[in-house]
Amino acid sequence: MGEPTSAVRVLLALWEQSGRRLRERCRGLTDEEFFWEPVPGCWNIRRDERHVGGWSYEYEFAPEDPAPLTTIGWRLVHLTAGNRLYWNHGFGDATLTFPDLEVPHTADSARAAWHDSRVPVTKWLADANDDDLVELRPSHLPERTMAAGDQVRALVDEQIHHGAEIALLRDLFLRPHEDHHTDRPLAADAPGT
Repeated sequence: MGEPTSAVRVLLALWEQSGRRLRERCRGLTDEEFFWEPVPGCWNIRRDERHVGGWSYEYEFAPEDPAPLTTIGWRLVHLTAGNRLYWNHGFGDATLTFPDLEVPHTADSARAAWHDSRVPVTKWLADANDDDLVELRPSHLPERTMAAGDQVRALVDEQIHHGAEIALLRDLFLRPHEDHHTDRPLAADAPGT
């Protein structure tokens, strides 16, 4: 029987594996896909001259229910913002706020920004041990402090969650946008249902 795997090694493996998967799924991402709104009313990346860099992304801490669908660009920028904010508040000088973050507005710049935002998390996980995971750190969230492991777990969870959504949106974008079940009826279309 092998040695038990430490919690920090599990987090690192999940962080790296989900990051590789998302990087591969975003390979060749076009600006058209990045901004594509599959339904009306999507949250997206928008021009906003009031914001640093002239672009912003729509966000509310308590969105309506159901929350608006978000675009590939929104999700990638959201991951980057989360990485930067969690990291700056938990492991840095705690000075960043959402309005301070320059919002990338092309597929290429968003992929590069997301990649760069992952570097300090990856380095910390590679150097950390399980004792480091329980150390309380400041947070940008209302709780004010969180265990370092909880902060990293939140970033891993977001990367897996939004990475899967990005992959699905790319799959949908790359297929014709028409009614696909006319030749293959759904169960709900069957007589007597």
